[in-house]
Amino acid sequence: MITFPTRSSLRLVPLLLALVATTFAAPPPVSDFVKRPEVTSVRISENGRYVAFLTPSKVRYFDLNVYDLQTKESKKFDLGGDDVTGYEWIDADRLVLYSENLPDYRNRMQVFDVKQSKVSANLSYERQFFTLISSLRRDPSLFVARFYDDGRGSAGLAIISTKLRPKQMAGQDNSRFNVKEWIDLPKGEHHGTLIDYDGEVRLVSIYSDKKLRYYYRTTPEAKWTELPFDYEATEVIGFTNDPDLIYIAHYANESKSSRLHRYRVSTGDFGPSLFEDATYSMSEATVQEIRQPDGKLRTLSLIYHRDLMSQLPLDSMFAEVQAAINAKLPGRLNIIYNCDQAMHNFVVASLSGREPDRFVIYNHETKNFLPLPAPAPWFKPAEMSVQRPIKFTARDGLVLEGYLSLPAPAADGHKPPLIVYAHGGPWARDTWNFNSDAQFFTSRGYAVFQPNYRGSTGYAKAISKDDDFEFRKMHNDVTDGVKHLVAQGIVDGKRLAIYGGSFGGYLAVAGAAFEPDLYRCAITFAGVFDWKQLVRQSWAQSDDDKFNYDRLIQRLGDPATQQARFEDFSPITQIAAVKAAVFVIHGKLDTTVDYRQSTKLLAELDAHHVTHEKLFFDTEFHGFSERENRQKFLEAVEKFLAQHL
Repeated sequence: MITFPTRSSLRLVPLLLALVATTFAAPPPVSDFVKRPEVTSVRISENGRYVAFLTPSKVRYFDLNVYDLQTKESKKFDLGGDDVTGYEWIDADRLVLYSENLPDYRNRMQVFDVKQSKVSANLSYERQFFTLISSLRRDPSLFVARFYDDGRGSAGLAIISTKLRPKQMAGQDNSRFNVKEWIDLPKGEHHGTLIDYDGEVRLVSIYSDKKLRYYYRTTPEAKWTELPFDYEATEVIGFTNDPDLIYIAHYANESKSSRLHRYRVSTGDFGPSLFEDATYSMSEATVQEIRQPDGKLRTLSLIYHRDLMSQLPLDSMFAEVQAAINAKLPGRLNIIYNCDQAMHNFVVASLSGREPDRFVIYNHETKNFLPLPAPAPWFKPAEMSVQRPIKFTARDGLVLEGYLSLPAPAADGHKPPLIVYAHGGPWARDTWNFNSDAQFFTSRGYAVFQPNYRGSTGYAKAISKDDDFEFRKMHNDVTDGVKHLVAQGIVDGKRLAIYGGSFGGYLAVAGAAFEPDLYRCAITFAGVFDWKQLVRQSWAQSDDDKFNYDRLIQRLGDPATQQARFEDFSPITQIAAVKAAVFVIHGKLDTTVDYRQSTKLLAELDAHHVTHEKLFFDTEFHGFSERENRQKFLEAVEKFLAQHL
């Protein structure tokens, strides 16, 4: 709170002037909001000697760095031009590197030996594509991969070996050359895989006979057992030391939200509820465990999202470590990401909301902290905004949550204009963190509202489950949240905009079409506006994904017989009502939402003489992968908002 000067507080005048000067300071340039963080993806090896992390490369993504806690030396590795996109530790000395080296490799996978400072094995080769599932602890040369039906060979889960080399033979396809053996799976459409801490495939989800089924096995040699779970009500989230017990999140008929259980496979017994929260679900919770030197699992904490992320200690030593970290880093949200097997060294992400995650290495034996460099030194945290968790009530009485970020106060004392920033999904949610888009908007003087409308995940059944396909209700929730903020006098009710990507892009145009007098402008990126067209797209892709097509028909209905229903929640049918200016943005390589959704919207905007702009990207998919394109996008959005808001 700013205290205005009186006779007893004139000493505050210099401070007040400094704060006012901050208000007038030029905002950070757009380029600052598209930079890669200086330090990210910090993880420790299982023996606790090496801490790996990524720093920005001179190409598109990152360089691999490793800090040796024993020698106190840090090293950035020369990977021969490879641009790192990610990595995973395999054991004490080895990690899997994901990289690209254009034009030959877009998704290269290699084993990197930190002790030898070199790539020790190739996992993928040119023109070969698969998804890496795990490394197998029983043999350092073996990995589990998922191959897809591309018309070039077998599809499914396979154990691949780095000891197998491709053979060059004219006219022969070698895309499956490294398969040692195929994993026998139940028949049907494969939709998910869960591995244990040895890398073994223990659970798969298979769609067959109009049902998504879970199959479980206790060992790689055991037969698959179908678990009697309804995927809408039960989610498998982890394993225990006992192969007969698995962690699940379960919506019981009488419960308001999903509860954490240890399910006994042999008897089908859910057991007592281990933990529940009436407001938030356990469906996306993580039971944090480590493999100890004796091979057994040690349960450390339960992590799940409330309005802030919560990490509840389930181990006495872990609780002691957590208390020591919080005492050293007060006033921040400190999350322990991982630790070594002996629980000596811990990787901590320390969050303030005003900058990307700051990483610290804590040694519990010496009680010493090793801070890593600031992730975004080009930002001044004191000048950045912070998401404020808020609650609002929908028109049917359902209490919902969201986040509000406010800009620095305007010099003229006027209320700020508001941008509604609707998340995609809709089966996702916004969480409390440093959000680059929200920070960009608040730096330009806009307030930002991120509503977790019904259908958003991580909440009680009434929010996340009961109406998870009721798109008009989701739109109404967003509207009710906006009107709540206006009624509270927080924002300027005459200067409102709505923005979102994917399903958030749908909500942006729905807001303009269904509430024509509410918003001045709408910005949509890769949105869905004609749900009949999306169902047709899903049908065209159903050879590979029958489950999602069937689910759309089951939950939304059949557009061939329920035309009025589809017209009711498809804003493309009501463009004549739109008064707001609309900015339409899409990547032409998008396979999630066909970019012709946006070209059809543009045709309707033209036909009804609605003010609009467009921005299409030839090289982008369902999001941004190239920083140059993202900067071009933000610059165009800033100009559009300045003109219309």
